[in-house]
Amino acid sequence: MSLLLRLLLKAAPLLLFLLLSRAVRDLFRSYQAGERAYDRPPHGGSGPGASAAGRNSRRDPYSVLGCSPSATDGEIKKRYRELLGKYHPDKFIGQDLDADFVDLASKKFQEIQEAYDAIRSRRGF
Repeated sequence: MSLLLRLLLKAAPLLLFLLLSRAVRDLFRSYQAGERAYDRPPHGGSGPGASAAGRNSRRDPYSVLGCSPSATDGEIKKRYRELLGKYHPDKFIGQDLDADFVDLASKKFQEIQEAYDAIRSRRGF
C-alpha cells in the first residue's frame, strides 16, 4: 500500500505538469492564430456558419468575470479580486515558467481589468 502511495505522490507533479502544459499549448496556439476567446462566436466555431460580426465582438464583461448581470456589486468585486490573484503576471514571473505562459497570463489579467472597468462604468461604483 505504501509503495502505491509513494508512486502516486511521485507521479502527481508530472501529471499536473502534463495537464498544465497542454492547456497552455492550446491557449498559445489560439493566440498565435490571432483568435481570442471573445472573438469566437458563442457556439465555439469559426467555420462557414460564423458571421463577421460575431468574430469581432467582445465578450460580455460579466462572462469574463464569471458572474451574472444580476450579481451584486460586492459579488462582482469579490470575483474580480479572486481572478486578479489567480492571473496576476507577477505571480508567474518568479516561478521560472515559459515566457509565453507569462504573456498569456498578462493578457488574461488585462482582459479581467477591462471587464471590471466596463462593469464599474455601467453601474457607477
